Parts: sequence; C-alpha cells; structure tokens
Amino acid sequence: MAHTIRTVIGVLLLVMAVIGSLLPIVQGWIFFVAAVGVLGTDHVIIKWCFRQMTRGKEWVRRFRGKKDPEPKV
Repeated sequence: MAHTIRTVIGVLLLVMAVIGSLLPIVQGWIFFVAAVGVLGTDHVIIKWCFRQMTRGKEWVRRFRGKKDPEPKV
C-alpha cells in the first residue's frame, strides 16, 4: 500500500513538473526533484525519465552537430 501511495504522489509531482516547465510562473524543476525524492532513483518511472532525457540530450547534440567531448589524458 505504501509503495502505491508513493507512486501516485510521485507521478502527480512529475505531472506538475511537466506543467511547471511549460508555464513561466511555476518552476518545474522543483517538482521534478521532489518526485525523484519520493519515488527514488531505482523506480521504473524515474529510470524511464532519465533514459528519455539522455536520448533528448543526444538528439540535441546530433542536431547541433557537436560531438561528445573527448576524454583528457
């Protein structure tokens, strides 16, 4: 039961984060951090969100034509 409640609260916070990222009045990142805090980084929803953010970041790099930085020796 506690896992279900945490999941519902975390999903609501994620929805608020998406809405907050679209509206200039509410800051969405605060709700995203709270959702990660409630759900934890090992939750399926958070893992999916991190994968999507990584894919988006890779797409932006390809779109801009930038390569990944080479490691310094």
